Amino acid sequence: MVVAPLDGGVDPNLGSTILRPEAFLKVLTIARNLGHRVVDFSAVNMDFLQQYRPVTNVVRRPTQAGGRGYALTGHHEIMFPLLASGVIKALGRGKTKKV
Repeated sequence: MVVAPLDGGVDPNLGSTILRPEAFLKVLTIARNLGHRVVDFSAVNMDFLQQYRPVTNVVRRPTQAGGRGYALTGHHEIMFPLLASGVIKALGRGKTKKV
């Protein structure tokens, strides 16, 4: 897991309830302690149920110094393609050519 270049990016947590949220918070803390500026990013937790550890260690704690945290509740097979489609469209890459 690499978070040092995350500033300005997005970190998605897709359904992991224990290991990944803990690892993300620890790696982020290490990167910040080593002097990397990791402040302006978005953290997203996507899961069926919003549980304590992912909401706290992905959405709330990492974004206290700046950035945005989102908790999206629902089915991955619906949410993730919709999110990907929105990102592609926002980047201007979702345009289709007329024949």
